[in-house]
Amino acid sequence: MSTIPSQSPVSDMLVTVKAREVQRGLMAEMRRDAAAVARHFLAAAHLEMVLADDYAQAGRDDLALRSRLSAASCLWRGGRAGEAKDLLDALTHDHPAQAAEIRDVAAELGRDYPVAASP
Repeated sequence: MSTIPSQSPVSDMLVTVKAREVQRGLMAEMRRDAAAVARHFLAAAHLEMVLADDYAQAGRDDLALRSRLSAASCLWRGGRAGEAKDLLDALTHDHPAQAAEIRDVAAELGRDYPVAASP
């Protein structure tokens, strides 16, 4: 009798691809290739949001929060600081026990990756 193995609610391949996109974004930062930075970090941000939903469905709220924080960081570094701020604000509201940690992430992003002023 054949049995179908249970499928993990979180794709290992998705985790690997996300990690590679972050790595490619970091490499692009080192090369000062703004277009590649945006492309890779924004891809990683979207993958983190998918992972966050998968973790939440699997009952791993700690990992879901971590993925959403990472998504905010990737959005910020990918040039979408406004979206990142909105996500961080929502996380602060949804996770009041972790509000100080979330504010620390926002402060660090603002310090290390200041938003360029519009002309």
